[in-house]
Amino acid sequence: MGAACAGRHAPVRSSFGITTCPQSAEASLLSPDALQCWFSAPNGRWRTLSHESHYQVLVVNIEAADLGDAESIARRFVSRERVTFSEILLYVQRESKTDGGTIRRVRWTPARGFESLDFKP
Repeated sequence: MGAACAGRHAPVRSSFGITTCPQSAEASLLSPDALQCWFSAPNGRWRTLSHESHYQVLVVNIEAADLGDAESIARRFVSRERVTFSEILLYVQRESKTDGGTIRRVRWTPARGFESLDFKP
């Protein structure tokens, strides 16, 4: 019976010594604090691996427990950064990479809104 119950629980993932994000990181997703913690999403956790900006374009690399959270994560960035950037691109990779390395790109622009594209590198 113990084995049957074990199959119903999500796998335990290592936190790699990374803690849950403080309020300061929640309020400023591009701050140094936000590069050192796990955020919560509807289907699991996520973290920022890197971000850079080129003129008015923000590019963010994300690792998430579930690619299904990519758009909700993108919406968080857009709600905070839409005044500064005319285009925001998130590249979200699955934390466990069980799907062969699929990356979901979520692109936001004021004219077209949110667009998603899945690809393998």
